Amino acid sequence: MSGQDLKTLKFINAQFLGRKRPTIEAISDEQMDQDSSMVCMTSLSTETTEDREEVLLECLELFESLGLENPTLLKEFHKSYLDYSFNNALPRQMKALDASQPWILYWIACSLRLMNREWLGEDIQRRICKKLFKASLENGPFCGGFGQDPHLVCTYAAINALALCDNVDGCWDQINRQGIYKWLLALKSDNGGFRTGLVVGECDTRTTYCALSVAAMLDILTPELCQGVEQFLLRCQTYEGGFGACPQEDEAHGGYTFCAVAGLAILESVEKCNISMLSEWCSARQTAEEKGLSGRSNKLVDGCYSYWVGAVNTILETQGYSSCIDKPALQEYILKCCQSTERPGLRDKPGKSPDYYHTTYVLMGLSLTEHSFNTTKSASAISTREESDKFQLGAVNPVFGLPIEDLRKFLSHT
Repeated sequence: MSGQDLKTLKFINAQFLGRKRPTIEAISDEQMDQDSSMVCMTSLSTETTEDREEVLLECLELFESLGLENPTLLKEFHKSYLDYSFNNALPRQMKALDASQPWILYWIACSLRLMNREWLGEDIQRRICKKLFKASLENGPFCGGFGQDPHLVCTYAAINALALCDNVDGCWDQINRQGIYKWLLALKSDNGGFRTGLVVGECDTRTTYCALSVAAMLDILTPELCQGVEQFLLRCQTYEGGFGACPQEDEAHGGYTFCAVAGLAILESVEKCNISMLSEWCSARQTAEEKGLSGRSNKLVDGCYSYWVGAVNTILETQGYSSCIDKPALQEYILKCCQSTERPGLRDKPGKSPDYYHTTYVLMGLSLTEHSFNTTKSASAISTREESDKFQLGAVNPVFGLPIEDLRKFLSHT
């Protein structure tokens, strides 16, 4: 191999395959028996195992330092982090989120609403609506930012953000439902999924869920729009039990699994997937030591999967199946490892910085562990079975990613 080829290989390993450190085989002192030199136990040290050991150590230190305390959510503290965005420009390093402006609005509004409904006041709601409609074509579909092309995933975030705005100034009546419906039909692919945009864009479980969610919330979920969608989503379930991005092509992933299962819930077809394998896969995402959830096999715990995987568990519960995760343990991970008294906002794991994305999905995941849900096949009719009034957060609909009360109001208006 030439020197140039070796450089190319090292670049591919580091940049595309994530192999920044070599795999090291560590041989134990144990042998199969005293008369044999055959090794009976080996362990491999990789970047993932080393990173997990580091995260595990940090989690255990937090569990030990907080002891038997029952930490509470520092809501006022986290509110200061969320409020900052409405009065200050985002830092330069967040320039990449220029095409995700509806998402930022949804994340912040939903976080505020979950912690205290009064924290999302009319003034903020008006500002949210004004910005969203400016980043749209004829009030729907919606774009990621001003002057950009309409995007399906951003339209999903925009509709969710508007649903949190209490129809301030009649904003719900301004949504161009017919225009969005025609646009969604144009995004439909032959395989039953939906593309992100008319010109270019991927087609996977994420985009398909977004299309179903938007259509269901706007009451435009027609048989024509749903044709072939159920089969597309079912073909995305992998041999592991979870769902991948595309049919028979990807490994199971927490985010894609949520999108597929939530999409099937909207279609009232959850029972058509392999529930047993799905439950096992969700259960395997929770580690006994860190107590949180990961998104894939052999990956690190991450606070956002408290919702992505936690919501799948809750959807199964609403279908009449037993819980497949340890909710008290997940609460402990969230409250002890995903929040810090040093910086407001919620984070992925110890050692990481807080951000709007993790703040929202960690909060929604925590909410799902607090509330009990009634059994129903209708995604929009999911309700709670409250056994206590001591909740830190409002109840979330696990299918649509919105507080149940806000979703109810929006759907009744539609």
